[in-house]
Amino acid sequence: MRLLLALWGLQVLWLIWHFGPEADHMARGIAHHDVGVAIRQDDPLYHWAEALKAIIPPQATYVFLDDYAAGKAIQVRYFLTPRRQVLKTPNLPASFLFYTLRQNDASFLILRGAAQPPGPGVQAALHCPTIQQLDLPGPGRVFRVDTRVLNWGFYD
Repeated sequence: MRLLLALWGLQVLWLIWHFGPEADHMARGIAHHDVGVAIRQDDPLYHWAEALKAIIPPQATYVFLDDYAAGKAIQVRYFLTPRRQVLKTPNLPASFLFYTLRQNDASFLILRGAAQPPGPGVQAALHCPTIQQLDLPGPGRVFRVDTRVLNWGFYD
């Protein structure tokens, strides 16, 4: 029993010695309320969302086209709070995209870069003069939408 307790004590001492610098760094981060900053600084999605924050006003609504499996929409929504997000799939028809933009009075359309290109309806809608692409480098494309022009009904 003494041998097991001695080995356990040695293991605890080794863990303290091994993780001491990280524990010190974490304690300082908790004290200064900047936990997770280093992790976010390595994420290109975070930098892109910070650039989006500068462009999209806090009271604005944006439509985010993304495949639901990736979970990036949740991260972007978290980074862009209090802006309102409407999440749709990139394979929706153009008429439904226009309807969504108009009904939600969305002033921005965000298309996250995915492995496959968006559906033909979204590609056709992106060539509409009311949707202007912004030059913002990152893991997706950002478009400004003029919803004042979208005053008609949509029928498929």
